Amino acid sequence: MIRIYHLSSRAKPLSQRAVAIFALSAGCFFLLAALPGMGELLVAAATAPLLSSPAVTQQSSSVSGKSARNQRKSARQTDKKSRAQTAASKKRSSRVQSKSKVAKGKARRSRSALASRRSRRQNVVRMRALHAREEVLRSLAASNIEQDQDLGEDPLIRRAALEALEGRAGTVVVLDPNNGRVLATVNQRMAVGYPVKPCSTIKMVVGLAALREEVFDPTEEVSLSRRHSMSLSEAMARSNNPLFQVLGRLLGFDRVLFYARNYGLGERTGVNYPGESPGYFPTADPGPAATGHMSSHGDNFGVTAMQLAAFTAAIANGGSLYVPQVIRSAEDLARFQPILKRQIEMTPEDRERVLDGMAGAVTYGTGKLAYSPIRQVVGKTGTCTGEEQDKLGLFTSFSSADRPALVVTVITNGYQEAGRRAAEIAGKIYAAILPQFVEESEAGDPAETAEETELSRTELPQVERQ
Repeated sequence: MIRIYHLSSRAKPLSQRAVAIFALSAGCFFLLAALPGMGELLVAAATAPLLSSPAVTQQSSSVSGKSARNQRKSARQTDKKSRAQTAASKKRSSRVQSKSKVAKGKARRSRSALASRRSRRQNVVRMRALHAREEVLRSLAASNIEQDQDLGEDPLIRRAALEALEGRAGTVVVLDPNNGRVLATVNQRMAVGYPVKPCSTIKMVVGLAALREEVFDPTEEVSLSRRHSMSLSEAMARSNNPLFQVLGRLLGFDRVLFYARNYGLGERTGVNYPGESPGYFPTADPGPAATGHMSSHGDNFGVTAMQLAAFTAAIANGGSLYVPQVIRSAEDLARFQPILKRQIEMTPEDRERVLDGMAGAVTYGTGKLAYSPIRQVVGKTGTCTGEEQDKLGLFTSFSSADRPALVVTVITNGYQEAGRRAAEIAGKIYAAILPQFVEESEAGDPAETAEETELSRTELPQVERQ
């Protein structure tokens, strides 16, 4: 028996019928193979029954299934490979992005570090320039103080003022508000010859002028915005700029200048020191907005420490603007008489309202460092940038409000100066000299006893120097 196998090693033997059909087909094929064009037909006719047989169909189906599995396997492998490539691509992209972010971060940090180093260098250069300027100012002040003529001054007060200044560039004026007598002036050249911007001390001028002109109701708070208002006393104590800008606009440019001149600014005090400057005033009306700012900051004004001290003395004594006088000899002492320059129009009620603000400045406001537990001190601070871009610190004050015996005015300049620092200097002076004045006032009438003691203290060094 002939067995015919499929090429596949796993195929089964064909049946008898399939063998017969195959033999018959093969014979016919060989007989007709020679005929032209019949080869293809014979092959198709001979193999059709074979291919359509269940075994062949089953075998073909098996091959097709394997091919499909192979295709699916290949597709899965292709898909897996594609996903792997995609993941690798994403990873590479993420790595590149990460490196890019790191590079950008490094670049930003580098730029930031460079800017920081540049800023530090600039600050170092700036601070060196400020320190150099400070040294120049202090050196100039020390040179001026060496040239002071202290003949006739109270040695206790002068020593207290020098110690309180601690080498700063500045000036101190101490005088008696009841007669205008100068008790001590440290850095006399600056006190009379170097006018500076008054900063917030101009608010005393504006406050008194606004009260005198009745441009607002002092019994009510001044509206500064929809939700904020403040009284004159609190604004003076806290040196509130917006309130005094409102008052300055209500007064107007001309009236602010009129009262400033009436209070002794813009003209020489008449003190018997050489080289006194009259100071200076704004020359043209800058408009309402600038007038308001001028009324809170003192723009375009120039005042000397002596002018500011004389004006403060007038507030202290109720309106008498005296000519400051320095007693230098026994003859000066023998013929000393107060010289009244003019009487400032100031009601007791207006004075009290201004004093409330000046007392608040020392009690809880900007001049707290001038506070004295021995006797009440009232005053006004000023802080701003001067004409030469130096920081200015001003504090003008007197003690006490009910029995004024001393006016202390301090002006300092330098890159760290401010009104609170000037108030601190004044506070040290008060701490050094008030105990003696209190002791003297308890021995008799404060004004008379204080004046007699001051004269006796200054007369002795005059005799020694002669």
